[in-house]
Amino acid sequence: MKPAEKKLEFIRLRADGKSLRAIEKELSVSRSTLSEWEKELSAEIYQLRQDNLTALYETYGAAREARIKRIGETLSKIDAALDKVNFEEISPEKLLDYKLKYQNALRDEYSSSAFAEATGAAEDTLEAFKDIRRRAASGEITTDQAKTEISLLDHMVDGYRRKNPMADLFMS
Repeated sequence: MKPAEKKLEFIRLRADGKSLRAIEKELSVSRSTLSEWEKELSAEIYQLRQDNLTALYETYGAAREARIKRIGETLSKIDAALDKVNFEEISPEKLLDYKLKYQNALRDEYSSSAFAEATGAAEDTLEAFKDIRRRAASGEITTDQAKTEISLLDHMVDGYRRKNPMADLFMS
């Protein structure tokens, strides 16, 4: 593996949360070199971590959006069937029962999405703080690097709160 390829792999492994010790073994690069790369490439590592978190969030959000869409489509089909039903021939209780169940499912899905978004962001932030603390305690990063990362997280939380004012209800 060429040095440039090793650096790219280092960025990926650090963004995935691998320790310097594990990366040293995997890439066969000295820890002192890895420490230098850590300083040199910290912005790229941080950005890849953020990109990975964003991709996870988008995947989770897309899955939730798809569920809401499917529930809504099914509810529309039930409404169309109810419009056509001859109540003298078909028991409307069954269709009405389904309609109520799907309305409740849609309401629950919608109302839980704000809570899930806020708690997911809070849990991600807490994990990020724990990771910084762990890496600082193990000597993988310096105190100054830890302070810089904590400051970045703090700014991200402030930005999230400004963008999502309701999040404070769930994060407090």
